[in-house]
Amino acid sequence: MPKEKAFLYIGGSYPQINSIKTIKSLGVKTILTDRSLDPPLKSISDYFFNIDATDVNSFLKLADGIAEKFDLIGVYPIEDYAVLSATVIAKKFNIPYFNNFTAEVILDKFQFFNICLNNDILTPKSIVIRSDSDLSTLNSALLDEFNFPIIIKPISSWGSQGVNILNSPSEQKFHKLVERARRFSQDIIVQELIEGTLHNVDGVFLNRKYYPCNSYDRLPKSDFTNVTKTIFEPSNLSDDSIQTMHNLLSDVANLINLKEGPVTGDFIFSNGSLYLLEISPHFHSIHQSSIRTNGIHYPMKAWVSYLAGMMDPEKMLDCQSISGVSAMSSSWSDKAGEILDIVINEKLNTIDIIKDVHLRYKKGDELNSEISPWNCIALIWGFANQRSHLLNDIDLASDMIKVEFVK
Repeated sequence: MPKEKAFLYIGGSYPQINSIKTIKSLGVKTILTDRSLDPPLKSISDYFFNIDATDVNSFLKLADGIAEKFDLIGVYPIEDYAVLSATVIAKKFNIPYFNNFTAEVILDKFQFFNICLNNDILTPKSIVIRSDSDLSTLNSALLDEFNFPIIIKPISSWGSQGVNILNSPSEQKFHKLVERARRFSQDIIVQELIEGTLHNVDGVFLNRKYYPCNSYDRLPKSDFTNVTKTIFEPSNLSDDSIQTMHNLLSDVANLINLKEGPVTGDFIFSNGSLYLLEISPHFHSIHQSSIRTNGIHYPMKAWVSYLAGMMDPEKMLDCQSISGVSAMSSSWSDKAGEILDIVINEKLNTIDIIKDVHLRYKKGDELNSEISPWNCIALIWGFANQRSHLLNDIDLASDMIKVEFVK
């Protein structure tokens, strides 16, 4: 008797909900892993295992159990930190996906920037500070190498963790920001800060052919400009600029042997030029495009259909999105401590464009703003015919979610 087809999903955060539902709609069993004992998507997944995404040995043990019961057709890391685990699973089950070199480059941003530089692809100027570097001599060297402000960030991190901006030469502040970045990786990147607008595109490789999917605009938090507050889909850039981003994403993905499955690219548009910041082997994590397609994540459906050997997965990518603009925004706290309560203003329910709200924290949880600028309390999804109306109302909704802390 043939084994049931299954798909391994590494990470159970709420924005992945339409992906999990889409995979299940194809008759494929979903196996979810997460370091949390009770992640948001545990209840809708067929099987759940409490495994940290970076614990490769535990995934190898899990793989033995999966192999006994299922025909595993795919694996998906929702963030870059999970790529090593995804790589070993793909190799064990002979799943068409990326390889060790791809994972190495994705987890080492400086290696990625060098590949782009050697292939005449615009990226911000960068230097690496290794764990054994003499910081006392580096500060003066930076004055010769860069114009301020500069960015100091870990060589491997995600979600802007450990990323900070140094606005002017200051040896004391420089050392402080390096140490902050080293909470996430010992090797650090110093990078020029390029002023411009932030954008993403994502796509999927099916049988090594690239299919463009969605485009996005990212608006930063006003008080922490390297952290995104709101994401719009589709992008407001010209069709030519969007196509250029897709072309660059496809080309660089091929350079690092990412020739199967989903891929996302982060870009800055500045003075008429597009700078590639990074690429990742997953769809854009927000998935707000599913709002415009009645809750079906068509790129995921096409990819899993391809892996399962179903008919005509390419046709699924020709879906017509609902006319309009979707967005995901966030509500933040600028304080740290133990949460006493999260209060949502009743008027939020009267805002027509708001389609979904997900609270990321609850009473008793701790926030630590010193370690991470990521104190995002809630995610908010909206949809409207006009972008200006959507931005205004979704910002209004964001202000209606307040956090009270234990004194």
